[in-house]
Amino acid sequence: MVPVLCEEAGVPYVYVPSKEDLAQAGATKRPTCCVLVMLKPAKGELSAEDLEKLKTDYEQVSDDVKELSTSVI
Repeated sequence: MVPVLCEEAGVPYVYVPSKEDLAQAGATKRPTCCVLVMLKPAKGELSAEDLEKLKTDYEQVSDDVKELSTSVI
């Protein structure tokens, strides 16, 4: 269901080998089926510098995911 929603909304996504690998990448011990990344926190505030770094990192990861998805197809 998530891939269909992502494709319809133009949101890049990528599969990972296992829930455990994704959990480890997300610094949690609990197996995880998906991770959503937001450009600003749901609670609290970040400094302008932190927001800019988050945006830059997000864009880099998004570009990498798009490149991965086009190379697989």
